[in-house]
Amino acid sequence: MIHARGHVRTPEASRWLQRLCHHFSRKIAVRYDEHEGHAEFPWGLCDMHADDTALHFACRAQDAQQLARVRFAIDEHVKLFSRKHPLAVQWHACTPAADGTP
Repeated sequence: MIHARGHVRTPEASRWLQRLCHHFSRKIAVRYDEHEGHAEFPWGLCDMHADDTALHFACRAQDAQQLARVRFAIDEHVKLFSRKHPLAVQWHACTPAADGTP
């Protein structure tokens, strides 16, 4: 699997996490609470974590194309839900450690 990490700086990270997860839950399997979320897209997985300053994303998929689809879904929904005060995910590629962990 390949991985990507991203974040959106916002003091309302918990609200954004819950809003995204609630929306995704209409079409895919999602588990979430106020601080953690897990979304199972057909192309890959995305774990979310809200803290006091940002919403963090840890996504993984079998290949680059599928990972791009997961990232696109996250990007587009963040954009859609933040139209009045636009937010954007800052993505960072991840290199797995020698033991295979991200």
